[in-house]
Amino acid sequence: MVSNFVWGVLLVLLFSTVCSRSALVRPREVDVRAGEPRNTVQAFQRYIRLVYQPQAEDVIYNDQEASWAYNINITGYNEELMIAASEETALFDQETAQYVRSSFSNIDFSSNMTLERLYDKLVLLGDANLNSTDFSELQEVQTRMQRIYNTAKICRNPSIHADDVLSKCPKDQQLSLEPDVSQILATSRNETLLRHVWKSWRDATGKKMHGDYQRYVELKNKASSMDGYADTGAAWRSTYVDTYTNYTDQMFLDEAEAIWQQLKPLYEQLHAYIRHKLKEQYPTVKALSNTNSPIPAHLLGNMWAQTWGNLQEFTRPHPEKQSLDVTEAMVEQNYTADTMFRKSDDFFATLGLIRMPQKFWDKSMIERPADNSTKVVCHASAWDFYNRQDFRIKQCTEVTMEDFLTVHHEMGHVEYYLQYKDLEVPFRRGANDGFHEAVGDTLALSVQTPAHLKSLGLLMADFDINDPDLERNSLYSTALDKIAFLPFGYLMDKYRYDIFSGKIKPEQYNSKWWEHLVEYQGICSPVKRSDSDFDPGSKYHIPAGVPYMRYFVSFILQFQFHKAMCQEAGYTGPLHRCDVSAPELGDGGKRAGALLAKTLKMGSSQPWTQAISAITNGNSSRMDAGPLLEFFTPMQQWLTQKNAELGITPGWSKEPECSEETAFQAWLNLHNNESSVVKSAEMFATWAYQTNITKANELAMLEASNVAAAFAKRKTEEMLGLFPNPDEITDPLLRRAYEKLSKLGDAALSPEDFARLGAIRTEMEQVYSVAKVCNDTSIGIDMERCPQHQQMALSPEITDILHSSRDPEELLYYWSAWRDATGKKMRSNFTEYVGLKNKAAVADGYKDNAEAWRAPYVEPSYNYTDADFLEDADRLWNQMKPLYQQLHAYIRYKLWELYGNKTVPSLNGPIPAHLLSNQWAQTWVGLLDFTEPFPGKPQLDVTQEMQKQGWTARRMFNVSEEFFTDLGLIGMPEEFWKISMIEKPSDREVVCHASAEDFYDGIHFGIKQCTAVTMSDLLTVHHEMGHVEYFIQYKEQYIAFRDGANDGFHEAVGDVLSLSVSTPGHLEKLDLLTGYNATDEDAAINFMYSTALKKIAFLPFGLVMDMYRYDVFNGKISMQELNRKWWEYVVKYQGICHAVPRDESDFDPGAKFHTAADVPYMRYFVSFVIQFQFHEALCGVANHSGPLHTCDIDGSKEAGAILGQALSLGSSKPWQEAMRIITGQDQMDAQPLLSYFKPLQDWLQAENRRLKQTVGWVEDASCIEDVTTMPTIPTVSTLSTVPSVSSSQTMFVSPITEPDAGGSTSTDSSASRTTTPPPAATSPSAEVASTSTTNEPVESTTASAGSLSLPLLLHALALYALLFCVRF
Repeated sequence: MVSNFVWGVLLVLLFSTVCSRSALVRPREVDVRAGEPRNTVQAFQRYIRLVYQPQAEDVIYNDQEASWAYNINITGYNEELMIAASEETALFDQETAQYVRSSFSNIDFSSNMTLERLYDKLVLLGDANLNSTDFSELQEVQTRMQRIYNTAKICRNPSIHADDVLSKCPKDQQLSLEPDVSQILATSRNETLLRHVWKSWRDATGKKMHGDYQRYVELKNKASSMDGYADTGAAWRSTYVDTYTNYTDQMFLDEAEAIWQQLKPLYEQLHAYIRHKLKEQYPTVKALSNTNSPIPAHLLGNMWAQTWGNLQEFTRPHPEKQSLDVTEAMVEQNYTADTMFRKSDDFFATLGLIRMPQKFWDKSMIERPADNSTKVVCHASAWDFYNRQDFRIKQCTEVTMEDFLTVHHEMGHVEYYLQYKDLEVPFRRGANDGFHEAVGDTLALSVQTPAHLKSLGLLMADFDINDPDLERNSLYSTALDKIAFLPFGYLMDKYRYDIFSGKIKPEQYNSKWWEHLVEYQGICSPVKRSDSDFDPGSKYHIPAGVPYMRYFVSFILQFQFHKAMCQEAGYTGPLHRCDVSAPELGDGGKRAGALLAKTLKMGSSQPWTQAISAITNGNSSRMDAGPLLEFFTPMQQWLTQKNAELGITPGWSKEPECSEETAFQAWLNLHNNESSVVKSAEMFATWAYQTNITKANELAMLEASNVAAAFAKRKTEEMLGLFPNPDEITDPLLRRAYEKLSKLGDAALSPEDFARLGAIRTEMEQVYSVAKVCNDTSIGIDMERCPQHQQMALSPEITDILHSSRDPEELLYYWSAWRDATGKKMRSNFTEYVGLKNKAAVADGYKDNAEAWRAPYVEPSYNYTDADFLEDADRLWNQMKPLYQQLHAYIRYKLWELYGNKTVPSLNGPIPAHLLSNQWAQTWVGLLDFTEPFPGKPQLDVTQEMQKQGWTARRMFNVSEEFFTDLGLIGMPEEFWKISMIEKPSDREVVCHASAEDFYDGIHFGIKQCTAVTMSDLLTVHHEMGHVEYFIQYKEQYIAFRDGANDGFHEAVGDVLSLSVSTPGHLEKLDLLTGYNATDEDAAINFMYSTALKKIAFLPFGLVMDMYRYDVFNGKISMQELNRKWWEYVVKYQGICHAVPRDESDFDPGAKFHTAADVPYMRYFVSFVIQFQFHEALCGVANHSGPLHTCDIDGSKEAGAILGQALSLGSSKPWQEAMRIITGQDQMDAQPLLSYFKPLQDWLQAENRRLKQTVGWVEDASCIEDVTTMPTIPTVSTLSTVPSVSSSQTMFVSPITEPDAGGSTSTDSSASRTTTPPPAATSPSAEVASTSTTNEPVESTTASAGSLSLPLLLHALALYALLFCVRF
């Protein structure tokens, strides 16, 4: 025995330590009786009773007081005190564990399981394992997350983001979770508002704690591993593990999963019924349109969709009968928070349980403080201050039935505290985590019965508790709270277990969260979520670090407890009707209370399986879902029957998002599949007609086009109906698809108008395609009189004549006759066509078709408007115009030199159109033989060599394909070779204009070309194969994006490669050129010159075609002056004129295929600019050194990779992004083109100066004497602006080669699709009518058209008409 003196010393030491340093007694400073061994059961018991217990109670009290102070008054100061108190508790726990391990580790506890459990609890430190630095950081991280949650506010105004609430939201619109946001979710039926507050709360909370949570996980795992656990998930589950009963962690996981599987069918029936009722309530919510969809989370009446009780109003089985929600009665009866708590206390006392002590009433916070400036943690919680006297509840109580039941729940915790308060501190907790949560809820199951509510006077006296309909409503109400909660209670920790174990990585936090929600709850996000969000953090228990599986367990246990207590009370009816406090049970309620109290007194001193055994009177020792299922059996039967009657199948798809955006994406995927079938059928029908012009094929093509148009219109109307608010689609890709699909193009017309437009277009195309001219000039275009062998098609016969003949009368005949055979015959059709195209454009939201055609260049995401494009086009033309004028002046001189004054009457006027070797004067390559700067150098047109070597069309295509594959690009698939028409057939009429086709099935791609073995056609083959390469690269995109980044991109791809193919170096590789000296500057000038005859000569024509049509569509050009205005534009931009009279019976624009075929043309102007940008950039990637015109990127996989990357985007991104991928910049720029031709431009300037040639032309000069005056043409920048047009079919038409009756182009024959070119870049305001825009001397003076005398006007008109003769 130790003397009283020794005990006195020990007590002095004890109290002196308590009074120092935060009242902490260091366990190592306390010893047992002198001379008595430490490692004995008695010593351990004495230590617990005399040392540990009083110290622990004191330390924990201080800790709880500091935490309480912070929770009811959130300030920085209180936060610091709370963290300091937590650190002191952790230090105490560490030193206690060290002392216990060192002093009592060798004790044999086999004879006393309770002491062994006590020892085990004391040596497990949890977070206190961490060193002081880590522990402090963990406290700071958790406190920061909780502060975010507890102080979060959102704005009622949907336009104000959660981040801007304090700075932009009026105070009266700032919403806290309780009661504001919760009340909105509970009572509002405004889907937009619900979605706003749902999202805003997540933005205001979880999104801001993503990084902190990652660190929290790291520190928690570090602490858990020091306790011997694999991770914190295992540590959290340890409360269910019991080595004394061999109940393992895996057994708990398996049991929990088995219970969920038992309950899942009941939940699925409730879910299916609720989904059906929500669909009735919210008929416009697309996510509810599918019978097997998950439910949008914001519609379920609760921030986390964990209870659905707030949906009773419109979902209860018998809406005509009273609801069991007694909130209204409570308000009418002037219930207060105090009333609710007193009623709860009375209920506990009725069962013989312990009433709340006076300190509880004195110190609890049961209402939100009246002072709104005081921030509190409103989340309801019960507190044990571990001094066996002080127990409190913190709750911002609202007078609602829901909060009335919450009061019972929280008071159940306090009852548990009161029952086990005399146990050792480590045992003052639930038998397992679920027990503590189950106690109050068990009693609430009695409180919420109709009988009990009626006894409280909260149901009308005439309320018939035996009415089966009312009872069903009552049971349904309970199910909305209890059954709806089950999956959420289960998944919260299933999810966190996977985070702690590392199965879920930080970058997956949010996506995996939603996978869990849709898997278990069958709910989905109503808005787009990403892994930058952290939606779990919107739930209090996440930032607070509170395990949640306890609630799932408690929802099982409470029904077990309820059944056991009902049986103990002597109740024998249906379980859902049992009220253990019912007077008719006599003292049964007190027996039930005693049974519960016996269990509660055990705390955690015994295995939880024994606690279950105690309350069930030995009938069970495990969790059992049977009582819960028994309770809800009548409801499950009703739900199953009702769902069957409604034809509802329980269950849901596993799509974690059901936002408008997700719904649109699902719709878009379906549309993509359907559209592919329809568009493919349309393209095959069009192809059949264009490769075999027959009436039957024409009718089939028109029918397919009508079907495609009707489909496009129907689907667009469907899309606009389903998704009327595009602002809800925030994903840039999906929003872009929406915008594209919202434009119908021609399909916007009525079926009758659409059919008429298709017929007109087909008639114009047919006029063009079958047109022929008789070789006999006396017959002209009267083909019935013309012998077959004298009938000349455009390609190759007329094209060859214009290219090679030097007889001006012959040239003029074919130039003029072609216009009589084509444009003249389609003028009336064209005027009707204009009206219908404008009608379609207006129906699509544009001012006119000009605006619609320019739309592909407009990029709102870059703030790039139609006006910006027009300015760019103007800027580009003015950059290049001086070069064109130098070339024009030189060519005019060489033609004058060849033909003399009679044919070329002026050296300062426009050039007669028929002399320029092309039907439209768009390329001047045919003039190379007598205009070449340095004759005698190796011929760069290798046509003769190709023919000499026996090249064929197939070889030309094979060589082209090899160029693509050598760059690492994709070769032509087998189907390409099977379907393509690469030579003109001799047995039928075809549309020869070269075109590349995408059949929209991801398999078939083709080229249609009446290929001649010429160098020009070799380059055209590369051009068309460039289109096909583009098709193949973007074939995986949505059909809405299977198009060029803008119209010009598609045209530029093949041409940029042709710039390499046409170099002398590459032609040498093909063995088509020998003896070329790469260092010969004269030969280089010849090469650039021959290229300029194609590229530079084309530029103004690229503008004229659509500048003219823009003004036709917008009404600036009237239908009575179509031809006169055409020639105003031609002379203005190209500097050419007609050499025969023209009048308004003519329609010379119709001599060009693209007019007849409804193909926008500005794309070619754009492509001729950007192809040089691409070429310069790709040459840089290919490490080319030297002048740009010598670059051949053949074989550069690096250049091919960059090009392929840009092509694969299709039009899914703004064209500026595709431009940046290739060039590193996002603007169109003519500088690379000018760099390419710089040596040539210098030579032309010098040569024109030497020849004393005027650069530029007098715009009213004419080829014939009766030419009319030339009114001023508006500048490009004065044209109106436009958005984008959508169409159902794209064919890519060559700008140069023509159909024929023969020619080659990439077609755009769909009646339902309109391709939109950008506006022209010409700035007529920079062109003075009579002067050159260069610094060259001007030999003629400017004459105003309006001041000309009549004879001079007639002379000018005659000269102007004479100049009208060249072909392009």
